[in-house]
Amino acid sequence: MQAWLDALAAAIERSVSVDDLDGRLIAYSSRHADADPVRVAAILSRQVAPEIRRWQDRHGIATAAGPVRVPANEALGMGARVCVPIRDSGLRDAGLRDAGLRDSGRTLGYLWLLDPGQTLDDRALALAEETAREIAAAWHEDPDAMVRRLLTTGEGWNRTAPRLIQVCVVLPGSGRPERNAIGGFVTDSHAAYLLRQPADGMPEEEGVTRGYSDTMGPESAPEAYRQALTAAYLAAADPALPRHVSWAGLGPYRMLLGVADDPLAALDGEQAHTLETYLDLGGNAQRTASALHLHRTSLYYRLGRIADALGADLDDGMTRLRLHMALKKRRLDAGFPE
Repeated sequence: MQAWLDALAAAIERSVSVDDLDGRLIAYSSRHADADPVRVAAILSRQVAPEIRRWQDRHGIATAAGPVRVPANEALGMGARVCVPIRDSGLRDAGLRDAGLRDSGRTLGYLWLLDPGQTLDDRALALAEETAREIAAAWHEDPDAMVRRLLTTGEGWNRTAPRLIQVCVVLPGSGRPERNAIGGFVTDSHAAYLLRQPADGMPEEEGVTRGYSDTMGPESAPEAYRQALTAAYLAAADPALPRHVSWAGLGPYRMLLGVADDPLAALDGEQAHTLETYLDLGGNAQRTASALHLHRTSLYYRLGRIADALGADLDDGMTRLRLHMALKKRRLDAGFPE
C-alpha cells in the first residue's frame, strides 16, 4: 500500500492517505508539503478527529461509488480534498471495469487526495481510482499470511518496507504476541512474529521461551526467521541460556552453528595468552598467576582489562566456554606443521 500511495502522490503531485471506516489512518504518502493542520493531526495521532469525520460524512462519502470533492472548512483547519472510496468490488474482470460499470459492493476505506486549489483533473482522479482498486484487491489478504510468506519464502517484500526488521519466535505458540508485531503466524510448535522495530524486551512468562533474530533488511527475512527459531529452541533446550535470548546471545552455540565471528578480536597477543592460561587452569587465579609469573594483583588487573576490552563477564560460565572454544579454534586455524 505504501508503494502505491507514494507512486500516486508522485504522479498527481498531491499528498494522499488511506483511512479505514473507523477513521484510523492506515497509511500516507511520504509527500507532505501541502499538508494542512487536519492532515498533520491525523498523522501524529493515527486517527481522524470525530468532527472531521462528521464534516466528511456530510458530503456522502459513505455511499459514494466514485470520487467525492469535500470542500475546505476553515473553522476546522481543513483544506479541500477529494475522497475516493475503496470498495469491495466483485468486478475483477478488466473488460467490465473498462466499460465503466460500477459495483455496489461495500466500502472498505477511503483514499484521500489533498487538493487545496481544487485543480485535480480527470486524469488524476482516474489514477486515484485505479490505486483504490489495487488497494481493494489486496485489502482482504491476511497480514499474517503475508508475514508467513515473507518469513518462509522471502517473497512479498519491497523497498518501501521498514529498513530493518527483526523476527521473534515464541515457544509454545500460546505465549503472548509481541506488542510491536506487524503480523505473525502460529504452528503446532511455535509462533513467529515479524517486528516493525527491534524489540525492547518482554516481561517473563511462566513456561514461555522467546528467541530473537538479529536486525536485518526485509529481503533477509527467512534468515531472520531461522535465527529466531534456532535461538528459541536452544533456549528451551539449555537452562544455562536465558528464557529470552537473541541470536547474538547464544554464546558457544554460535561457534557450534558455524557463525563466522571472532569474540577475541579486541585482545592483543599478551591478553589472549593470559586469558587462555586462566581458562586452561579452570579459572584458578593462584595457579594462573604462578604459571604466568605474576603477582595475583597484577593478574586481576589484566583480567579486568580483558573483560573491559571484550565487554564480557568472565565469571559467567557460558561466556568462559565461548571464549575458551574461540582460543582453541585459533590454534586449530593456525594449521599443523609440515
